[in-house]
Formats: sequence, C-alpha cells, structure tokens
Amino acid sequence: MIELGLILVIIILSVKLYMKNKHIKEISEQVNQILFQQKDLYVKQFKEGNLSILESEIVKLVNRLYEQNQLLVQDKVLLKQSLEDISHQIKTPLTSLNLIQERLKIADEQEIKYLLKQQQQLLDKIEWLVVSLLKMAQLDVGTIEFKKENINIKDFINDLMKPFEILIDIKELEIVVDNDSQTLKNIDYHWTLEALSNVLKNCVEHLSQQGIITITINHNPLYDEIIIQDNGKGISHEDLPHLFERFYKGHNATKQSVGIGLALSHMIIEKQNGTITVENTYPGVKFMIHFYHEVI
Repeated sequence: MIELGLILVIIILSVKLYMKNKHIKEISEQVNQILFQQKDLYVKQFKEGNLSILESEIVKLVNRLYEQNQLLVQDKVLLKQSLEDISHQIKTPLTSLNLIQERLKIADEQEIKYLLKQQQQLLDKIEWLVVSLLKMAQLDVGTIEFKKENINIKDFINDLMKPFEILIDIKELEIVVDNDSQTLKNIDYHWTLEALSNVLKNCVEHLSQQGIITITINHNPLYDEIIIQDNGKGISHEDLPHLFERFYKGHNATKQSVGIGLALSHMIIEKQNGTITVENTYPGVKFMIHFYHEVI
C-alpha cells in the first residue's frame, strides 16, 4: 500500500510538473510570436501563484515592446513619405535649373541677367521647400517641443506683417486689427507665427488692389480665437474641403504654390491643442483659429 501511495504521489507530481512546463512552453511560444511574427499576444490565465505573476509581467513587457515596435514602424513610414515628398517637390525646380545652366553657356549679356534672376528664384524655392518639408516631417514624428508662453499681441502682429509689407504697399491693401486683449496665452510664439504667416500670405497673394484684410482676436473661457478675413473672391467650393491637405493646389493657386503652407499651418495649430477652419464670406474668405485652454 505504501509503495502504491508513493507511486501515485510521484505520478501526480510528474503530471503537475509536466503541466507547468507545458504552460511555460505555451507562454514562450506566444512571446516568440509577438516578437518575431507580429501577432497579438494572448496568454492563458493561470491559477497558480508563480505562473500568474510570470504571466502578468510577461504581458506587460511584451505589450510595451510591441507598442514601441509599432511606433518605430510608424516613424519609418513617415520618414519614407517625407523623403518621397522632398524628392518629388524639388524635382521640377532642379530640372529648370539644369535647363537654365545650359542656356547660360550660350546666352548674351542681357539674357544672362534674366536667367540669373530666374535661377535665384528657383534656388529660393528649393530652400523654402526643403525647410518646410523638414518642419512637416518633424511635426509628423513628434520631435518638436512647443514652448508655452504668453504672447504680446502687438509685437506678434508687427512680426506677422513684416514679410508682407512690400506687397501690401504695392497692392495698397488695408489691414484692420480688432483686438480685445493684450496677450495670447500658452502658445509657442515662433511656431504660431509660422502658422499664421502662411494664412496671411494666402490672403495677401489672392487679394486685388486696395483689398482689405481684417485680423480679429477674441477671448473667452474656452479658447483664444484669431480670425483672418479678406474681402477677395473667396475659395472655390471644390477646394474648400481640401484646403489643408498636403500638396493640394486649388483652382486659383499661384504658379509658385506647391500646397504646403496651409497644410503646415494646420499641423502646427493642431499640435498646440487648436483648430483651424475656413469658410467663404461673400465677399472674401475667413480663416478661424481656436487655441483651446487647458483644463486644470
């Protein structure tokens, strides 16, 4: 009887040991699947204390590794897209530069001056393209840290106008600023300036002589609002839904437009807990930017 009881104990222990080893093997196989075959992890819930603890820690570790791997994959895709964008967009001006270079070899003095001017414009365009696309790539992968600060509105408006002063004078445009406060709170000065400059540029370039641009800044408990509105021809109904899409060129786009500026503005504003919308106002167009206040 003692020998039979001993045999039964040995058999029971062997079975338990086998089952534990089997469960551990199952966990090991599933970990390999998630790490090397990109499959979802499902680990059976065990009642035993040690295996339950092991299972819990493995799930945490593997899920964290999986999330990091997915972020790396996403970053690679975004980088690939950014490089393709840069390659595609600079191909046309580079081709034009090559043609100009060939013409310079046989051009007379008067034509050389004209070609050199064209060449400089193309070089400026390539520089702007590359800088803008790199900014978009940085925003895509989240490597930019926005500095939250209180902005003096008067200084901000002055800096916003500077790049367009000559064109505003040439077109005899009227700029009206309507502001009910002295500051904008908790936004990045330079990146917000970049975003609004692209919006203002769109208005200035599409306005006819003696047009009017109104910049209105409002505040309420939910958000700070910036409205940039002109009295021009407005935007085609077909273009409105796509205006902030990358590389979208509207029906009334200028020859220099590549469809980056407003897309970049959209990205910058959204990254700062904001929104930008656009609508026709008959006459003209109105851009509405909201920067939402953080709830503490």
